[in-house]
Amino acid sequence: MDPKLLKSYFETPELANEWLELSNFTDFKRAIRNLKSMASFDPSLETFGPFVDHMSPLIRFSADPDMVLNNLERFFSATRSPLTLIALFQRDPMALSTLMEIFATSQFLSDMLINDPELFALLRQDNAVVPLSQLVDELLEEVKAMEKDSLVLRSLRRFKRQQMLRIAYDDIIKRQSLESVTRHISQVAEAVIEAALHAAGRKLFRKRGTPRSPEGARSHFTVLALGKLGGGELNYSSDIDLMFLYDTEGMTDQDQIQNSQYFAELGQEIVRFLTEPTELGAAYRVDMRLRPNGQHGSLAIGFDEALRYYDNRGRTWERQAFIKARPVAGNIALGEAFLKQLEPWIYRRYLTQVDIAGIRTLKRKIERNARAEGEELLNVKTGFGGIRDIEFMTQFLQLLHGGELSQLRTGNTLTAIHRLEKEGVLKKHEQEMLLEGYRFLRKIEHRLQIMFDMQTHTMPKSTTEQRKLAMRMGYNDMPWKSALDGFNSDFHYITSMNRKMLNHILIDAFHDDGDTAAEVDLLLDPAPDETRIQAVLGKYGFPDPLKAYRLLTDLADEKNPYFAARRCRQFFSAISPELLKAVAETPAPYQTLTTLATVADALGEKGGLWELFSFNPPSLRLFVRLCAYAPFLTDLLCRDPGMLDGLMDSLVVGKLPERAVLDAHLTRLVSHAEQIEPILSGFKNDMMLIAGTRDILGKGAIRETTGLLSDTAELCLKQIVLAEYAKLVKQYGTPITGEFGRENHPPVQNPTPYQSLQSQLTSLP
Repeated sequence: MDPKLLKSYFETPELANEWLELSNFTDFKRAIRNLKSMASFDPSLETFGPFVDHMSPLIRFSADPDMVLNNLERFFSATRSPLTLIALFQRDPMALSTLMEIFATSQFLSDMLINDPELFALLRQDNAVVPLSQLVDELLEEVKAMEKDSLVLRSLRRFKRQQMLRIAYDDIIKRQSLESVTRHISQVAEAVIEAALHAAGRKLFRKRGTPRSPEGARSHFTVLALGKLGGGELNYSSDIDLMFLYDTEGMTDQDQIQNSQYFAELGQEIVRFLTEPTELGAAYRVDMRLRPNGQHGSLAIGFDEALRYYDNRGRTWERQAFIKARPVAGNIALGEAFLKQLEPWIYRRYLTQVDIAGIRTLKRKIERNARAEGEELLNVKTGFGGIRDIEFMTQFLQLLHGGELSQLRTGNTLTAIHRLEKEGVLKKHEQEMLLEGYRFLRKIEHRLQIMFDMQTHTMPKSTTEQRKLAMRMGYNDMPWKSALDGFNSDFHYITSMNRKMLNHILIDAFHDDGDTAAEVDLLLDPAPDETRIQAVLGKYGFPDPLKAYRLLTDLADEKNPYFAARRCRQFFSAISPELLKAVAETPAPYQTLTTLATVADALGEKGGLWELFSFNPPSLRLFVRLCAYAPFLTDLLCRDPGMLDGLMDSLVVGKLPERAVLDAHLTRLVSHAEQIEPILSGFKNDMMLIAGTRDILGKGAIRETTGLLSDTAELCLKQIVLAEYAKLVKQYGTPITGEFGRENHPPVQNPTPYQSLQSQLTSLP
């Protein structure tokens, strides 16, 4: 920018309004003050003017030009040499772009760079990912050299802030994947927890001595992480959910206190090192409520006592929480041994209807809280179709199938989604939607939290701030769509699909019905005893309940290796109460069930059929009635599985199509066919299926049913006549009538077209 023009802007700010508006500033006066302050090192503006030209296009397309310029001015004021800084921007044009993108994305990170401008140079260096073991070693060495608690507290917080800046740089500037970002954030937390444990242990050892077992062996301690830290998918500003566990009861060898007291004090010290406020804030917010007995329980619990608690009193939501449990500090082997013994409790042989109801109840409670706070449509975590929907769906399927499939036992959500698809529990398109939705929503969550290093999951209400969020997410204004419109379109689509899948798999499929829980449990249990089978199925009129159970398990089993066997059992179990009720109302329940099995096997993918029935109960009832009362129609289905679509159509057909519509439809079907017989046969079967199902359902008068069958026969006959006539014309020519017809066409020895046509018609069945 011409120095004279820029100087006129400084002297008369109103002259700059048009330029400031084009640059998308909203606070013109502050923008001029910022520029004037930045230019104070260069009275002639000969250096600063070109810098403004460099900066202007970058700032115009940033998410928040006012925020960027204000932070840039503060950075200029904090740096030792603004002239050297501008020289850097001239040598490396990407340096300014990088700095401005950070300034537009996070005030927290901006403040860190402004407080220590040298950090910017360190960030821009090629910083390879540091392994967790190295992070821990470096931090432990630093902490070991510090005797005062205040120095340890500061060291832990400084370490975390520096690492968060590095990770955020990789996230915002290098566009690292969500998996990489959350894994590295989790590793930083693990390093800080390990260092806090070391500092607390050193302090307590000097005061209490060493905790030992009755035999004199040293007792060990481990820190278990649950929640997002347990899954290795921590946010920028997450709470960390911890549980403290020790291996043996006993006493310390110095002041002779119980190990339970010693380890409880150790836990208190760890929490203090992590949570105590300092001038650098707290390292982490720690949530200990997931431990046995919650906030009323001891801060640390013994190995055997913890196992007894979960075995006798553990609830479904605790099993769900322990999906993500893993040891992160202390004696890792002790934590792994504990979780190994707890695995049969977490992943039971099967998930009962009571368990499913508990998961549903907890999900509804979270939704009610989001609605009560007015955040149902803005909260990306607990709101409609948010992160919790994906997590609940994933964890539900892990608990449902994890008893038999150990490969599903992982605490990481993205890994679990991949494995659920690989094992046939999720369909490919469901997996892709969940992965896309989870990454999208977690990125929003990260952009919200990194702004001020605050634990928030709620998007702003104002459209101005929402637009800034959209641009921080990578959306830009286009001639045909604004950044905000593009973001909102994707957000509403993803959240609606998330909720739709959750309802389909958990809410709609498994109804809250205590009277039918036994049926669901029976089909989910891989090995129920005979007494239970007799008790559950005996009330449905089967002369031999054990034989009926074998037939039911066959229906729940997808024999074709190309289809998802786990998904088949899951949805069949969900519909089993409604199915058994409908079967029991038929004259011969066992025969109905046998016919149902025959038809289901003929149709191919049984799991898809049960899934259809789960969200369309009328189709289930119709299917059962067909199997009970219409063997002719079920035989048609077995011979032509494609007729299933026609069967579904019969449920929604309000009135039968008129003859003229059917005539036109059939004419189109045969218009280019070389062989019309298969088409006519399929058309006839479709019409018979529609007529038969309407008759079974009691839709319409008998005259409508017989009328449709008669129209079908006549229209098929018409197409046969037309086809045969066309063949004869091609062979003999077109027959003509009139006074001179015989004179123009001398008699031939072969039969006439009319005679041949008559013989064809009389030979039809």
